[in-house]
Amino acid sequence: MVFKKKTKKEQTVEARRRRRDEARPTNVREAIDSNQWVATGLMVALTLAIVLICFVGRSPTGPRVLPGQTARIRVTAEIPFTYTSQIQTNRLIEQRKLQIGPYYQINPDVFQSFSQRIDQLETGIKEELLPELQELPAEDRKLAIDTFTQQFNQLTGMGVSSEDITLLIDRCTPEQLTRYLNEGKLILRDILRDGIYQPSLLQPSTTNADGIVSYEIIERAQGTRLQSEEDAGRLLRINLAGLDADTGLSRALYRIFSKGLRPNLEYDEKRTSERKEAAAAKVQPVVIKFAAGDVLTEPGTKLTAEQVEALNAYRQALSKSERMIWGFNLTLAEQTGLTFILILATMIYIQVAMPEFRRSNRRILLTALILLVNLVLIRIVNMIGDLDFLSRSPTIQATVTYLAPVAFAGIVLSMLIGARAAVMVSLLISALFGMMEGNSMEAFLISMLSSLAGIHYCRDIRLRAKVVKAGAMAGVAVAVGALFFGLMDDLSTRTLIQQAVAACLVGVLTGMLAIGVLPLLEHTFRFTTDITLLEMTDFNHPLLRKLQIEAPGTYHHSLMVANLSERAALEIGVNPLLCRATCLFHDIGKIAKPEYFVENQQDGYNPHDDRNPTMSALIIKNHVKEGAEMAREAKLPAVFLDVIRQHHGTTLIKFFYNKALNQKQQPSLPLGGGSNPPMPDPTEIDESSFRYDGPRPRSKEATIIFFADAIEAASRSLKKVTPQNVEDLVNAIINERIEDGQLDESPLTLQEISRIRDSFIFTILNMLHSRVEYPKMAKKEAPRRDSHTQPPIPPRDAKTDPAKSAFV
Repeated sequence: MVFKKKTKKEQTVEARRRRRDEARPTNVREAIDSNQWVATGLMVALTLAIVLICFVGRSPTGPRVLPGQTARIRVTAEIPFTYTSQIQTNRLIEQRKLQIGPYYQINPDVFQSFSQRIDQLETGIKEELLPELQELPAEDRKLAIDTFTQQFNQLTGMGVSSEDITLLIDRCTPEQLTRYLNEGKLILRDILRDGIYQPSLLQPSTTNADGIVSYEIIERAQGTRLQSEEDAGRLLRINLAGLDADTGLSRALYRIFSKGLRPNLEYDEKRTSERKEAAAAKVQPVVIKFAAGDVLTEPGTKLTAEQVEALNAYRQALSKSERMIWGFNLTLAEQTGLTFILILATMIYIQVAMPEFRRSNRRILLTALILLVNLVLIRIVNMIGDLDFLSRSPTIQATVTYLAPVAFAGIVLSMLIGARAAVMVSLLISALFGMMEGNSMEAFLISMLSSLAGIHYCRDIRLRAKVVKAGAMAGVAVAVGALFFGLMDDLSTRTLIQQAVAACLVGVLTGMLAIGVLPLLEHTFRFTTDITLLEMTDFNHPLLRKLQIEAPGTYHHSLMVANLSERAALEIGVNPLLCRATCLFHDIGKIAKPEYFVENQQDGYNPHDDRNPTMSALIIKNHVKEGAEMAREAKLPAVFLDVIRQHHGTTLIKFFYNKALNQKQQPSLPLGGGSNPPMPDPTEIDESSFRYDGPRPRSKEATIIFFADAIEAASRSLKKVTPQNVEDLVNAIINERIEDGQLDESPLTLQEISRIRDSFIFTILNMLHSRVEYPKMAKKEAPRRDSHTQPPIPPRDAKTDPAKSAFV
């Protein structure tokens, strides 16, 4: 910086400006930025809020585990606890159900349908076959019997043989036939009444734990034996042999009645289920008790479902025990101490590496809010996973850790404040998340990996759809981490797929949530993202359209200033899009009176010729206030209002100030050819009346625009554009404003100012590059020619060829 001793008058003016700049804030937003006590109180409240959100009512039983996973630590019960084992209770219920035999019913239709066919056989023999045989000769009897048998089989489907029919006719009288058939039906009825089962259709549940087939048949006589078709066939043969019939006839009867031996037992699913449910209802829940000091898990062992259930019960028991005395016990005290250490380390890092962050209470408040919101979301997910009916679900327990939106804060803060603040908060959230998951290094690493992925894909993001992509990539990072640790724990493929899908889905939802809260945060905390800045560069914005129509010269000037500022911002590593967008709007106040600004004046008329210097200076200064008011009415982001107010700083409007001094020295000099009103004594001219109201530029971007605005306007007055003239112009303006103290509140360094100056010189030379002056051609009389002659073609060279001269 360049310093010089100021006169008493200049010191008075400076003191007046300083008092105005340091005036008491008039709204809440300015109070947030000005009250330094807010930061200290915020840090204390932040620590208490984190402890309340993350640890009060949450048990430290280590990370969530799944059956089949390898235990990495020994977990010992610190308190005695009792719980009802749902797993062992269900196992006991299943054992009791297996002891209940299935219910079967005897289907009476099997015997009834066969009995009707036997009656049809008896009727057919007596009424059709016997009368027919009496009229036929002996040699035709066999044909008649075969014909009858075939017709009967086609009608009933029994499949009796003609030989058996012949035996019944030859060896029985009609009365004997009736008696034998009736006795056969009785024997078959008794056999079918006991039930015949089909082994291939027997329910597997009929085999109990001892390997014995158990069953129960409704309305079946007690003391009888369940039989197969083979057993029933032997019993039928024995009973038919007991009839007073010869052996041949007995065998014929057996062959006929054996057609009716079919399985007639049907499984009654409804009654079986009712019986099993009744037995299950009588089972008492299995209660498991653990004493203090009992080991729940050993490192290196595969966890069983019972151990996982015991760990979940232990977690809930600890949670209930910690709710006493506002939830403050030894474990919570340790977690509170660790949280204080984390907050203290974060404050030290901010003090050392991020001083600009520390000076902005607005940034601190926004960061704290996003941090707490992210922790609340994580805690809600964990509380849902700890619900009784969900804690017993292996699927929920396998995925609940990966349902936490850990990358939310990193994505939002990287767009609103910057990557460094986002990484800092992500590290803090990851550490707290690891502590919430029982000091799990896995949870910490996965959370940090996800946050870094989201921050990486939020760099230079200018489309809202890209925010969803950043969230999706954060979810992919979680999925990769889950896959890595899942393979180490020998988790099943199904579990790994569930975790990956859940992580990716939550990542997309995190990006969508970030898009939803960004506009609200931008408006409340006066931050502007590149997404909004890019939207503001649309030339169809109503203010820009109005500027283009009513003040075209100012519009062109704004475009040139935007080009100058954008390149300079790139040179020193600040936001070029912010410079470009705000430059387009920095002079919108000139729309109110565009004719009073030289770039919009036409036909040589200057309305300032009819005004005294003080009034002209007031009109010129007023475009800053008008611009700020227009920006406020159009609801432009706060950074646009800041640039509009600061782009002239408190610089002196030299032209009208010098004009006023000259008029004081020559009071009779007329203005615009007329007479001027009497002016006060020159010694009474107040320099502050000819200075902009400020404030002076307070950010690097505003300072760049502050310089670019003046340099672009001054460059138009250069009579001859040469590198030396441009360099002298840029140096003069920069040095003059430094000496005037306009950079006293700017964070720019001398090295950055030097680079900005070089950028301005380069850009100005390219904007105002010279052109070849073409000589005027003397008019010549056109030669006469007829329709048969062609005009001469001039030779092409670099001086006359438009295709070549266009690039000169």
